[in-house]
Amino acid sequence: MTLQSQSTTGIRKVVLLLLAAVSTVSALYRVKCFDHNKGEDETGIILDCADMAGKSHPYPIESWIGYHAYFDDGIKANQVVQIDLSNNDFQRIFKMPPMTSLQKLSFKYNNLTSIERLAFCGLPALEELDISYNTLPSDELRPAIICHPKSSNGQEIKPVRLKTLRLGHNNIHTLRPDFFEHLTQLEVLELNNNPFKVIDQNTEFAISNLCNLQVLDLANTGIAGFPSESFSHSNVNTLYLNGNNFQSVPNEIRAMPLAYLNLNANPISNLNAESFVGFQKLQQLIISGMPKLSQIDSGTFAPLPRLITLHMSHNPNLVYIHYDAFRNQSIQQWWSLRQLFLNNNKLGNIDSKLYPWGKLDIFDAKSNPWTCDCRLSWMANYVNETFKEIPETLLYYRCHEPQELDGILVSQLNEHIECDELFQAPADHSHGHVTRLRHFIIVIGLVIGIFVFGTLINMGCRKLKKVLEPRISVPARFSSGVKYRPADFEEISDTPEELSTRKTSTMIHGRPPIVINQSE
Repeated sequence: MTLQSQSTTGIRKVVLLLLAAVSTVSALYRVKCFDHNKGEDETGIILDCADMAGKSHPYPIESWIGYHAYFDDGIKANQVVQIDLSNNDFQRIFKMPPMTSLQKLSFKYNNLTSIERLAFCGLPALEELDISYNTLPSDELRPAIICHPKSSNGQEIKPVRLKTLRLGHNNIHTLRPDFFEHLTQLEVLELNNNPFKVIDQNTEFAISNLCNLQVLDLANTGIAGFPSESFSHSNVNTLYLNGNNFQSVPNEIRAMPLAYLNLNANPISNLNAESFVGFQKLQQLIISGMPKLSQIDSGTFAPLPRLITLHMSHNPNLVYIHYDAFRNQSIQQWWSLRQLFLNNNKLGNIDSKLYPWGKLDIFDAKSNPWTCDCRLSWMANYVNETFKEIPETLLYYRCHEPQELDGILVSQLNEHIECDELFQAPADHSHGHVTRLRHFIIVIGLVIGIFVFGTLINMGCRKLKKVLEPRISVPARFSSGVKYRPADFEEISDTPEELSTRKTSTMIHGRPPIVINQSE
């Protein structure tokens, strides 16, 4: 199975999941805040209290939610699965009433500066909490706001189920080392767009204790490094470090089993063979929007045997990619890359030996200032073949130099210059692997078809033979005594003595044999 078919299968799975999510949400009954609802809601309820700021209502939203947590007025508290309290100018998160079925709660886009003690302790089923886009300070994030559910005798009965915590776009500088002590099931933590500036020991300790954490977002936090030996036991596989001040790929994250890494918009000037050592599981790498990135050295991507997608776009000073950027003589090369994005850089040329282009499913190098000489002749052939079904894409590949070719389409380059065959792309510098696969499937189909057809014909012939074959039933005891007698017009060369001998030898149990064609 090619990556293209795998990608198609993956897209189908995502679509099915989205449809399932949409159908689930559509099955839920949405109730607008302060609306009277007298229906029976067996599938679950979404309380929509968003965008209520500035609107007149008889009593506070907090009181309305609390009322329905204790009284059934058509809205059953044990069936409320989501509450949306976004965009309401709240300054404080109030203590939520006990709601055993609540799974998602949103306080985003408010003006929150404080959180009431035990605010979320009555929500044992809560899995996703969004308090992003507020002004919460660090000291409001304490263990007391989220606690273990307790039994009637005060003993903790089971861990908090919270899996996703969104804290982005607040005023957080640090985290208490014990902040996550009750959140042992947390899988997604978003701390992006907070003014951390540095990841101190307390913050690093708090994050490192999240053993089930898989997604960590530290984008746009102003950090430039991590404490030594950070994340040595981390299980994070998705890491966002974009928009920070890293001047090189941080060594501390190499202990993470990363499959996705985003380093966009960091002041990294060059990448080399040591940059990505230790990232054997990495599948997607984003190194776009880097204002200082100017070159990619030999062997840069060779330590990434599972890399599938590489985004290296919108780097205004990227002028050079070494032709051995994906190779290293000491490392076995798997050529796993299937999607390569090089658009909107400052590239004047890409060497034809950079990659076996036929292995790519997606190639994008639009909007670069190409230097159109014989070194780029291979690309003219490649883009013509690659984008023959979407020819409008060719308009984004234009020559910048030399001056006499400025504005000419790269796809038409070979019509304006004459180059030796040495500069032409190798045979596999097209998407021939897809064509070869199709041909292989067609051949296999023909072989199977011929085999099945031949088998059916053979079976039919056998049945026809049995139908047409004469069936003469002769008793077994006489079968060996049947004798052929020649017709009158046939010559008989036997002498009387031979005939007498044959008659004697052909006696069966003392009786003469049956004679065929004997005249009456």
